[in-house]
Amino acid sequence: MTEHRHPGHPVSHPAGEPPRGLRHGLPGLHVLLHYRREWLRHDLAAGVVLTAILIPVGMGYAEAAGLPAIHGLYATVIPLLVYALFGPSRIMVLGPDSTLAAVIAALILPLAGGSVERAVALAGALAMLSGAVHCCSDLRASVSWRICFPGRSASAF
Repeated sequence: MTEHRHPGHPVSHPAGEPPRGLRHGLPGLHVLLHYRREWLRHDLAAGVVLTAILIPVGMGYAEAAGLPAIHGLYATVIPLLVYALFGPSRIMVLGPDSTLAAVIAALILPLAGGSVERAVALAGALAMLSGAVHCCSDLRASVSWRICFPGRSASAF
């Protein structure tokens, strides 16, 4: 195995490998660099199944929370893309949660005063605030750990 050094960086790592810190912070990149062709058929099938299930569920939860369905689509697709880079597991699945629909409907809709735009802004603020609190709750934990076990606080519609 040959060693490769980045200019101005004293830490060496195997050629063709991202630096250790990058492998630790972006495990999805490591998986992509070592992706096996035989996984593709199964990964595509899993992607189609998950899409067929998660997108309507996410859109339905958004509507149940009193928000436009398109925001359920965002709350379904964006976390999956982020998890693809930061998540440490190739086989873990995450998606929208019905508990959040009830929380948003009970807390956010009364504060929105009938305004859909305000409800969307408040739900987004709730998601960002609860995610920030969750991430800051244990500063010693790595990004991968927080992404692997986000609880229900890291996403909302």
